[in-house]
Formats: sequence, structure tokens, C-alpha cells
Amino acid sequence: MAQESAGPPAIHLRTLCFIRDGDRVLLLLRRNPPNQGKYNAPGGKIEPGEDPYDACLREVHEETGLRLAEARLRAVLTVISRTANAQWLLFAFTAERPSGNPDPAATDEGALRWVPLEDVASLPIPGDLPLILPHLFGSDPGILLGKIHAEDDVLVDAAFRVV
Repeated sequence: MAQESAGPPAIHLRTLCFIRDGDRVLLLLRRNPPNQGKYNAPGGKIEPGEDPYDACLREVHEETGLRLAEARLRAVLTVISRTANAQWLLFAFTAERPSGNPDPAATDEGALRWVPLEDVASLPIPGDLPLILPHLFGSDPGILLGKIHAEDDVLVDAAFRVV
């Protein structure tokens, strides 16, 4: 008997914003799936009628209280999970910490923490973070394109190129 198809994967449009303050980056210890219990950049859903840039600025404000003057698109990542029958299209931005803003506090999404860039890999983080961070804060002006396969929030394989 042929196995019934689960149908086409759900496609989720999301943003991430890696906010830098000198040699530190702001990370969120996620309370909710996906990547629950792991540190990642603030970000979230792109709402109907929004573009990724506007969604990035809105999500950063909602999750951190910070109002960014600007953000820079640095990566577009496709994350595919067969176990979840889902695909995420992530628009990853970088920004500098705005001056005059107090330290962000915890939100419903999780606790926020400024982490030295050299310490990020020692935290519980999604498997793609150590692969993309060098480009996000590197000198190459191109956009990193990535295709990532993950199962149950664990990186299986990844391929990247800069355009």
C-alpha cells in the first residue's frame, strides 16, 4: 500500500535581526518553538502586507523595545524540515545597537542577553548560527544564500553561497 502524502510543506516567512554592540550580539533565549530553549536573534513572522525589512524593524521593537534606525539584509536562508513538513524562508538582517536605548528586558518570547561574539558557539543555539555568523558580521558585502536541512531542530546538512 502506498503511503499517503502529507501534502505540500507549509511555508513560513520570517525575519531575524542580529544586533551588534561592539564585540557583542543580542540574543534571545527562546521560550517557544521552533528552537525552544536555544539562543537566536530576535525576529519573527512577516505579517500580511509587510515586506521583510518592515517586519524586521517591527519584530525587533516588539521583542526588545529597541527602535532601529536601519537594518541591513545579510542573508536569505531556506530551512527545510521533513519531520515538520515545513519550510522557513528566513531574512537575516544585521544592525548596530541604537544609541540612547536602555538594555532590553525579557519579553513573552524569552530572555534577552548581550553575548560576546566569541562565546556564541558555546551556547545552545541552532546549528546554522556558527555557519552564518562569520558572514553576517564579515566584510563581504554580498548576500549569503543558504539551504539548510533540519530534522527536529537539528541541522542535518547545509549549503551556502554569496551573491
